[in-house]
Amino acid sequence: MSSSMMSAVTKTARVLSLAAFATLAASQAFAKDYADPNWPCISRKVDQISVAQIWDGPAVDDANGWQSDDNVRKLSAYLMTRRIKIEEAEAAVKKFADGLPAEARDKKLTELFAGVLSRANDERKIVIAGIERFHKRQMARAAEIEKAGIALPAESELPTTPMSAGEIDKIPEEVDKYKWEARVFQERQQNIPIACDIPMLIDERAGAIARAIRGQMKS
Repeated sequence: MSSSMMSAVTKTARVLSLAAFATLAASQAFAKDYADPNWPCISRKVDQISVAQIWDGPAVDDANGWQSDDNVRKLSAYLMTRRIKIEEAEAAVKKFADGLPAEARDKKLTELFAGVLSRANDERKIVIAGIERFHKRQMARAAEIEKAGIALPAESELPTTPMSAGEIDKIPEEVDKYKWEARVFQERQQNIPIACDIPMLIDERAGAIARAIRGQMKS
């Protein structure tokens, strides 16, 4: 390997580094728009869905009975399972409502909504905590990669004459390791926008189910 080729390898590593840190800087810029610097998403961090966001029915303050009703508890879990299509969820809500006595219909449907909202918020908390943990690990990893990049040989330190086969074997492994870690960092960073969509998808599903429940109520 010639010194020019070795120089190219080093330059490639540094380019990867710049790309990786540009990606991280972009996510940090989004985070700085809001109160929590550990939040990497463009959307504002909201810890939970409020009742008023998706519900205009009866108050749910006294609707905690859903936890002791096996049918409501199981149905609320089914409705918030994302692999279940919304159409299937709506049909399940209607079937449940049709099987209720008229005098208990609205009360039980309100309890069902309370269960759905509780499960939606529990899921959001888990997802949000996971995003924050991942972002913190990425920031820590970025600092490690930056430190490793500083330790790479400068172009002026590279050999000025063609390298022999034996010398090729002595090419610092740090360069290849650095390139690999920078690539892995970039690939993982690309997962953040995907993860950031999940809380919004949870919100949308909870809202759709709330409308389905409300549509089956008598008052």
